Amino acid sequence: MKFIMTFKRISLLIVTALILGLSVPAPAVTRNHRTHNSYNSYESYHSTSERPENIFNPKLKQYDACLAISPHTVQYNLEQKQKITLIDVRNPKDFARLHVPGSINIPLHAVKTKFVLKSFLIVLINDGFQYSLLATECLKLKDMGFKALILDGGLYAWHRAGSRLVGDLFILEKMKTVTPRKIFREKDFKNILMMDISPVQKETSRKVMPFSKHLPLSAEAGEWARKIEQIIAIHKNQPFFSVLVFNEAGNGYGRANRILSGLDLNVFFLQGGVAGYRRYLKDLVFSWQPLDSRIKTSRKCGICVKEFKKDITREVHN
Repeated sequence: MKFIMTFKRISLLIVTALILGLSVPAPAVTRNHRTHNSYNSYESYHSTSERPENIFNPKLKQYDACLAISPHTVQYNLEQKQKITLIDVRNPKDFARLHVPGSINIPLHAVKTKFVLKSFLIVLINDGFQYSLLATECLKLKDMGFKALILDGGLYAWHRAGSRLVGDLFILEKMKTVTPRKIFREKDFKNILMMDISPVQKETSRKVMPFSKHLPLSAEAGEWARKIEQIIAIHKNQPFFSVLVFNEAGNGYGRANRILSGLDLNVFFLQGGVAGYRRYLKDLVFSWQPLDSRIKTSRKCGICVKEFKKDITREVHN
């Protein structure tokens, strides 16, 4: 009985020590959605010694045009009964909702394991915005002996070319909203024309979107559309070209969407606007800091631990 009571007391002491010494992660960011001063927090994180110097690449990169194939070319080759395999690399759920008829769904990382596809021209398909991962994998496939290309413009360009899609076409509209995480992955490439349509471009916008152009949404839709066309004229022949539209708060995109829908190009809208992207960068930079600086304890437990050790020693010898 004495042994059982001692065991219970030791167990209670252990649990108490664990509770008192529990470590919890520090909150990553104080997110104030209402104040424009939230960028000051970003500046404080961004100026720390832990901040990687290459968070913004001073020189944008260009995708290799040889990796791109247009929807018209794909459709023509299919009509000529050429051996082409269309591979949609999006997740199965998105593929089930909407896809190119005759395409197959394979995760991007798994394409290289399908050696039977070496006898076909394979065309990689996604939504039409993210190409960094596709381009990297496409080059690997070519090195392995695959004949691989990427559908220029993805599902959007396929639809605009008049080719059929299977599924819910309303999904195309939802796919126009792009998360800050996707923007960050693609920020170092020239193929995305970033367009700030805020009435006044703030300094915060210029800092977190250093390569963006400012074109306020004017009252006259036709004039604004003509300005857009002039700007994109010098970019439109780039492979995988698209326009990213944003403002400070990430709302009120409806009018811009209606105007730009008449242009033959991929147009996307930044979820949460500049404020949302700024918050994402703050969280990202915070996550890059050493673990010790991101962990705090609920209280100082040095004395508790010492007393706990004494109690354990006392119980064992009793």
